[in-house]
Amino acid sequence: MAHDPATRARVARYRFAALRPTDEITVPDFPPQTGWINAPFVRMGTLLGRNAPLVWFWDLGSLNSIRTLPYLLEWHRRYADAGLKVIGVHSPQFDFGHDAATVEQAVQRLAIPFPVAVDSDYAIWRQYGNEVWPALYLWDRRGTLRHYHFGEGLYDDTENAIGEVLREIDPDVQLPETMAPLRPTDAPGALVKPPTPHTFLNEDRSPRPIGPGEALRIRYAAAGAAAVLDGTGEVEVLIDDDRVRTIVLDGPRLYDLVDTGAHEEHELALVFEDAANAYAFSFVPGPA
Repeated sequence: MAHDPATRARVARYRFAALRPTDEITVPDFPPQTGWINAPFVRMGTLLGRNAPLVWFWDLGSLNSIRTLPYLLEWHRRYADAGLKVIGVHSPQFDFGHDAATVEQAVQRLAIPFPVAVDSDYAIWRQYGNEVWPALYLWDRRGTLRHYHFGEGLYDDTENAIGEVLREIDPDVQLPETMAPLRPTDAPGALVKPPTPHTFLNEDRSPRPIGPGEALRIRYAAAGAAAVLDGTGEVEVLIDDDRVRTIVLDGPRLYDLVDTGAHEEHELALVFEDAANAYAFSFVPGPA
């Protein structure tokens, strides 16, 4: 799936979009004040030599981030022993993502085993000149940028790049075949229908209060839908006024609502049992 060039990280400290084959971009170390989950601290200088860091910018309320996570988990499982060091950087989209405890709960819920930097003040985000969730930066054992990608897709390119930098660490390393696409829309060359864009309920990404019994409605065209919500109690999910499921809110996060597997047009309605906050709707692409 092609990503929108307008969402690519633009010129900042590292001019990723203007790289030439002869350019060498050196990995920055993490700011000393960075808080960490699953590690006391991560220093790039101590990783290099026998390791290749893969830095993944993500957000717990980002559908695109959550859809890339299974690939990150599998690459960690496959290649950690060969020297790949996956490092998550959680830079928040919404107010609740600034809270370290909320991020830690998300890391536990999503069963993320690798270190995650809590980048609540966007220090690492600015350091990289990053502007999109998710984003991947692969560094070789010398600390030189070898591959980067913004958004979903091109997973085979990233895994092939991982193989290249690991073979430079150990030319005799035995690596598996590139993993098969987890979804039809992830396959190389797959034709994908663009879904309805992310819809923030308030332009500044602040929450919209929802009262008990209130319904939130939106028309969309996609293969599935999710919403960023916060609160407790049950929420009825209706498609074209037919109830399809009930979800139970348990705090701030992204909630899967419906997935038909095909690009379709519907009206989605959420009916809230209790007071809650709603932030955004996100939609899943389907095959063309």
